[in-house]
Parts: sequence; C-alpha cells; structure tokens
Amino acid sequence: MPALLDRQRALRDWVLAPPEAGELPPLPNASLHRDNTLGSLAAVLGDTFPVVKRLVGDACFASLAQTYIRHQPPSEAPLLRYGGGFPAWLAGHAVGRQLPYLGDVARLEAAWAHAYHAAEASPVDPNALAALGDAVEDSVWRLHPSHRFVTSPWPVDLIWRANQVDSGDPAVDLDAARAAGDSHVLLVRPAAEVLLIRLSPGAFALLMALAAGLPLGTAWDNALALDAAFDLEHELTGLLAAQVFSGVELP
Repeated sequence: MPALLDRQRALRDWVLAPPEAGELPPLPNASLHRDNTLGSLAAVLGDTFPVVKRLVGDACFASLAQTYIRHQPPSEAPLLRYGGGFPAWLAGHAVGRQLPYLGDVARLEAAWAHAYHAAEASPVDPNALAALGDAVEDSVWRLHPSHRFVTSPWPVDLIWRANQVDSGDPAVDLDAARAAGDSHVLLVRPAAEVLLIRLSPGAFALLMALAAGLPLGTAWDNALALDAAFDLEHELTGLLAAQVFSGVELP
C-alpha cells in the first residue's frame, strides 16, 4: 500500500495537472478535492487582485487564476502573500498583452496587499524638519516599513481608483494620461488605511534615494536634477503630514 506521503503527492500532482492531461484520478472523490482546492486558491487571488478581476470579468479571472495556480502553486502555508508572481505572469499572458496596463495594475494591487499586511511603526513628528536646523542635509530618513513604489507608463492609480466599489471617479482617459508621462505611486499604511500618493518625478527621486539610505542632501540633489524648481520644504511637509516616515537620524 502506498505511503500516505506518496498518496498526498500523487493527489497534489493530479490537482495541478492541466485539464488536457487526461490522467485518471488517484483517489475516490479526487475531482471534488481538485475543484475545492483550485476554487479556494482562485478566491485568494481574487481578494488580492479585485481590480484585475473587475477589469477582465469573473469568468476570465477564474480561468487565469486556475492556470496561474497550476503554474505556481503556494509554497508556504500562510496565503497572505500568495500571488506575488501573478503580476509578472499576467503581463506575459495573452490577456495581459491585449490589456497592456493589466500587469502594472496587478503590481499596484500586490503592493497594496504588502502595505496592508506590513509591520506597524510610529510616524515621525511633523515638526522634525524644523528641529534639524543646519544638520538637515546630513539627516537620514527612514520610510515607513509598509512603503512600496510602483512606476508605470500607465495611470495605474487612476485605473485603481476608478474601479473601486461605488467609485465616483470618472473613466480614465488612457491616452491623455500616458501623454503626461510615467506615473510614480507611493503606497504606505501609517494607520488603518493604505494610502496611494501620486509623486512628481522629483519627489519620486527624493524618496528612492532616501529609501536607499542616502542623506537628505544627496536625495535633494537627485530631485533637483529632474526638476530645477523642486521645493524640498513643501514636499517634505506634505510627506510628513501623510506620515510616510518612521524615523530620522543624524550620522
């Protein structure tokens, strides 16, 4: 009689085999187990990528999800992070090629899920900038641990907002939005709600440098290289108000 582990592996391989494989079920009621497994994992992906699901429709998403599950099943028991490879996989799929913004929308939703489940951290006092005085350019600013950046040639944040339940946002003019240049979005959850903050190119360069551990003076130079009129005090004041930072240090 096969060992229990061998039977479990045979059932797993049969569940994940493509439908056209035509293999016989290894155990009685295996079809029910397959349907429950694929349906449950597809529901997990649907919860993580609700906008993608809305954009392609329920039936198409169910097919995409089950194909992805067979391609990349979960590798660990907690499913909060499952689907991390879905955006890249989706971008290479035929549906992703027909809707070229779909993979980037999925990246935004994956970043949202990361921010939502990230660790807590106390925000920096909004008066921190003024308190630094002459040492401001040497200061090192830590971003909140929930932060994620998403850059796309598509207006992914506008697409995301327009496809929320009961959204009052108007339809997105993709051509006009793309003509305005790449969108840079910061996602962060300093409190209960995940914030989506559209960044200017200068602010994006500033925060990318700060996230890499560079001092504020260097990050400021990076921002000025993209925007000679970049207003550091104005940008930092807004970011502090949004509670984007969790620490400020001096060398």
